[in-house]
Amino acid sequence: MAVSMKRENMSRRSFLKIAGVSAGALALAACAAPASAPAGGAEAGAGAAPASAMGTVEFLAWGDVVDTAAWQTLAQNFMDQNEGVEVAVTDVPDPANNFYTKLQTMIAGGTPPNLASFQGWEWQTYADRDLLVPIDEWVTDAGLESMYIDVPTVDVSTVRNGKRYLIPMQVATMVMFYAKKPFDDAGIPYPTDDWTMEDMISIAEQLTDTSGDSKMFGYQANGIWARDIQFIRTTGEQEFDEIVDPRAAQFNQPAIVDMLQLVAQDVYYSLGISPTPADMEGGANTIDTGNAAMKYEGAWYLARLNSPAMREQGTQVEFDVVMMPQGADSTRPHRGWAEGLAVPKSDNEAGGWALAAYMGGPEGDRIYSEITGRIPNSLDLIENFWIPNIQEQFGVSNGA
Repeated sequence: MAVSMKRENMSRRSFLKIAGVSAGALALAACAAPASAPAGGAEAGAGAAPASAMGTVEFLAWGDVVDTAAWQTLAQNFMDQNEGVEVAVTDVPDPANNFYTKLQTMIAGGTPPNLASFQGWEWQTYADRDLLVPIDEWVTDAGLESMYIDVPTVDVSTVRNGKRYLIPMQVATMVMFYAKKPFDDAGIPYPTDDWTMEDMISIAEQLTDTSGDSKMFGYQANGIWARDIQFIRTTGEQEFDEIVDPRAAQFNQPAIVDMLQLVAQDVYYSLGISPTPADMEGGANTIDTGNAAMKYEGAWYLARLNSPAMREQGTQVEFDVVMMPQGADSTRPHRGWAEGLAVPKSDNEAGGWALAAYMGGPEGDRIYSEITGRIPNSLDLIENFWIPNIQEQFGVSNGA
C-alpha cells in the first residue's frame, strides 16, 4: 500500500512508486519459479454466452480468512443480477498449502473449475500448458481496460507471451505494519518514512522485552525467504538473473548473504527481537495478539488487526503502516504485484469469464476491497475509495 506521512491524498506518482510498480522496482514477485501445473487439456470453446446459457459456474476460491466472506457476497450478487445462474463457490482453506494441489487434482481429473483464483506468479505454468483461456478480446469487448494499471508489475502479473490471462482483483504491495501500544508504552516515537535498516533494528531491540510472562518482541519475522525479497532488494542486488523466467540463482552475493543472515537468522537468535516458530505455536506471541510491535505485511492484513466488529468487541490492535526502511538501494523498492482470477479451459468458459468480469469490474472489485481491505485494481478506486475506506474501516492514517 502507498504510504506518506505528509499527504492526505495519494497521488498517482506516489502510488506507483511505493507500490513497487515503478520502473525502478519492477516485479519482485515474479522472480520465484511458479509451482508445476498438469499437462495441457483439450480445447474448449471460449465464445460469449447469454446469462441464461451459463447454468452453474464453478469457482475455486482462495480461501484466506479475509477473502471468504467477499467471495460469497460477490457470488450472491452475481446470481441476483443473472436470473437462472448458479455460482458454486469452493473455498480452499489454508490456501497457501492446499489451493494449487486442489486445482491440479481437479484439472487432472477432467473437472476443471470454470473460474479459479491465482496469485500473480502462479498462473504462468498453467498458461504455458494451454490450460487457461486468453481474455484479451473479452476485456476489450467489456470495456474493462481500467483493471490494468499501465505499469510493469501489473503487466508481468497478468500477461504471458503477449496474451493476457489474469483478471486482477488487487494490486498488492507490502509495507511495515506497527502496533501503536508497544511504542506508546515504551515512549518511542512511531517509525517514519525516512527510517533506515539500522533504525528498524535499533527500535526493535528497544521494544523487545521477553523477561516476563507476557513477552514483547520488537519485530515479527516472516520466516520465509520469498517474503523477504524486499529486504534482499534493499541491498541493491538481485537474487535471480532474470525477474521473469529466471535460470540462475544469485543468492551467494555477499550483500544478499548478509541480509538473509540478518532477517532470517539473527532476528530470531543472536538478536532475539523476533518470536521463533516455537514462540508462535498456537498463534501466540504475534502482532495479532499484542506481543509483537512490527510486521512486514500487505493490505490483506488490515482486517486481521482492526475492524468495526473488532472495535465493538474490544479485540482490535491499533496500528498504522510505514514505508519499508531505507537500505543501500536509494530507489526504495517495495514488493509489488497483481493477483486475482483466471479462466481455466472448461465446458463453461463464458460463465467463468462473466463471473470474473463482474468480480473484477468496478462494482465487484469495490465490494471485494471494502470487505478484505485489499488494494483494488484501478487508480480511480484506489484514490477515491480505498484510501478513505481503510481510514474508516481499519483505522489506517498513513495509507495515502
